[in-house]
Amino acid sequence: MPNFISKFFASLIALGVLFLFPTYQIYKKQEDLAYLNAYQTVTEFVDNVRTKGFITSQMVEDFQQQLHLGDVLYDVEMVHKHKIYTPVYTNTSDLNSYTGEYSVDYEEFFGTQIMDYLYGDSGKGPIESRKYKLEKDDYFEVYVENKTKFKSTMLFDYITLNASSDNAVVISIPYGGMVLNEDY
Repeated sequence: MPNFISKFFASLIALGVLFLFPTYQIYKKQEDLAYLNAYQTVTEFVDNVRTKGFITSQMVEDFQQQLHLGDVLYDVEMVHKHKIYTPVYTNTSDLNSYTGEYSVDYEEFFGTQIMDYLYGDSGKGPIESRKYKLEKDDYFEVYVENKTKFKSTMLFDYITLNASSDNAVVISIPYGGMVLNEDY
C-alpha cells in the first residue's frame, strides 16, 4: 500500500511539473517582452525630449500609448531638473563680499507640474500648440515601474504557496540625461 501512495504522489508531482513549468516559462517570456517594450519606449521618449529640448502634449500621448500596450499598467514619473547658478558670498548681507565663484543648484519640476502646464489652465494657448520648454544642460529623467502583477509572479506565488508574498516590482526603468538642444 505505501508503494502505491508514493507512486500516486510522484505521478501528481510529475504532471504538475509537466504542465506548470512550461506555463511559467510562457508567462515569463511575456514579462520579458513587456520589459523590452517599456525600455524601448522610455529611451525613445527621453532621447527625443533631450534632443529637441521641449515636451508637447502629442509627445506625451504617443509615449503613453506605446508604453501601455497589452494588459500592463505603469507608474510614470517625469523629473525636469533646471540648473541654477547662485553667486557665492562670504557675508550674505554684504554685496561686496562676492568670492567670484558660483554654486550650481537644481530646481526640480515633476510630472504633475509638467502635465499641468501641458493640459491645465496654467499653460498658454491651445493644448495642441503648448510646449514645455527645457534649457540646454538641464536634466530630464523618466522613472517607470509596473503597477500590475504579472501572471508569472502569480503562478510562482501559487507554486511556492506565497513564499514571496511581497508585491515586488518586476519592471523598473530609470532613464534620463542632460538636455542637448533647444530646438524650439
